Amino acid sequence: MAALGTTTADLPASMRTRMPVFFVIGDGLAQIFDREHGREQLAWVGEGAIWLRIGNPQSLPRIAVAVRRWRDGRAPEGIVLTLTPAAYGDDDALAQKLRLIRQAVSDATRLLGTRLPGYVAIYQRLGSRDEQTQTARWYGVSSATPFEDASRFEAVVRAAERAAWQSENDSAPAWRAAELAALVDWTQRAVIGPLRDRHHPAALWNLYGIGWINCGPQDTALSAWKAAVAMRTRLNPPALAATPAPWPLPQPIVEAAPRKLWVSPRLRALAHVLSIAGCLALIAFWAAGRNNHALLDHIGADLGRYSMIPADHDAARRDALKALVADRDRLLEYQRSGVPLRLSFGMYRGAQLIPALNTAIASYQPPPPPPSVVTLDSMSLFDSGKAQLKDGSTRVMVDALEMIKAHPDKRILVAGYTDNVGDPDSNLKLSTARAEAVRDWLIEASGLASTQFAIQGYGDTRPIASNDTDAGRAKNRRVEITLVPDSAPQNSSRSAGTSSPDASQADGRASAS
Repeated sequence: MAALGTTTADLPASMRTRMPVFFVIGDGLAQIFDREHGREQLAWVGEGAIWLRIGNPQSLPRIAVAVRRWRDGRAPEGIVLTLTPAAYGDDDALAQKLRLIRQAVSDATRLLGTRLPGYVAIYQRLGSRDEQTQTARWYGVSSATPFEDASRFEAVVRAAERAAWQSENDSAPAWRAAELAALVDWTQRAVIGPLRDRHHPAALWNLYGIGWINCGPQDTALSAWKAAVAMRTRLNPPALAATPAPWPLPQPIVEAAPRKLWVSPRLRALAHVLSIAGCLALIAFWAAGRNNHALLDHIGADLGRYSMIPADHDAARRDALKALVADRDRLLEYQRSGVPLRLSFGMYRGAQLIPALNTAIASYQPPPPPPSVVTLDSMSLFDSGKAQLKDGSTRVMVDALEMIKAHPDKRILVAGYTDNVGDPDSNLKLSTARAEAVRDWLIEASGLASTQFAIQGYGDTRPIASNDTDAGRAKNRRVEITLVPDSAPQNSSRSAGTSSPDASQADGRASAS
């Protein structure tokens, strides 16, 4: 990490954070990072990327975490695995090394919490002895999506073969094409196989690029891949000297690396805060809308229930009226003290219901109280066929007199009834005369104005019992005194000289009888 800081000291902080960082692990690290005439570097700033040398695979997880901290939370862009096939006498030794590297990558991925794209760079001398190292160039394929199979490698072999056909007088391209085809097969079998083996306990390492270059250590006939070339081509490739350092960095392989959208920790924290605030705001708006909807439904249900109750069901109407008054008082309290938070956020619509509540409350009319009635037995007041009060009959009318004095604002209707014995016209006149006699006594005893009294004779037209028996006829012979609420308040002028139409009609009827 000290070497990384020293190497990037001249870079601006923003470029150091945003510039891609690739780890290089595997073979030939001394030659690849020998960038200054024999002086090996641990880190190097190349064209568009920072390359960091990882000598020990076991240190990869710790270095990956340290680099992420150094880059303010941004993980490395990938890991390049460099291999020199000429250094391995058999494939088993290479497979064991690849398993260790794969496990280290898996551990680093777990610590970082993000996958690290993988790339493979094969450094191997190809062609004849007299081929110059200056002509070395990369053959390979890379993509922003991981490789699933080796189908993409065919284009690499075909490109080398076309170059060989175009160079008819030069055998080097032909050697290179033949060895490259064998090298691709060897890479698929000896490298991709162990790295993509699903039976390995480590996590699968996704590879996004693989490249081969005519550059590498001294090659002898003892390497495993040379034996594979001889078996495939039936040719004996010549032994080649090592390529002088520095070897090229695998820059072309990672040019198609997956681009990661990086946000600084401060912006990420701000985005998280804004996201949480947005979610809370959405929840608050949703809850306020739901609560307002429930409020409107509740008040609407109270208004509907009140309007559906018939006027003659006064008890139920009063209960419904209490609910309307409570609803209105609650809405008025909101206007005075402010709308509660659970109903606010621009969702409150309760104020528009106050006029409807006021109208419904004002429409309530209590039913008139039932008239008070005192029924007097005519035989206790009058002799048979007579309309004059008997002596001592006033005791029977004491209850009626107390009722009248208790309600001086009420009008009094005195109605007379008879049984059906005798002539109906005579019975009608007799009932009217008896009602008139009772009225006169009540006026005198109560001191009320005559205008508050009215008389009515019904004769035998409204029996309350059967006239076929003596008991029934006795019940039908009666005088009823009824208190009726006046339609207008009584005053002194009306009491003194104004008589109601009912009273005048009754007096006229009494006079006529």
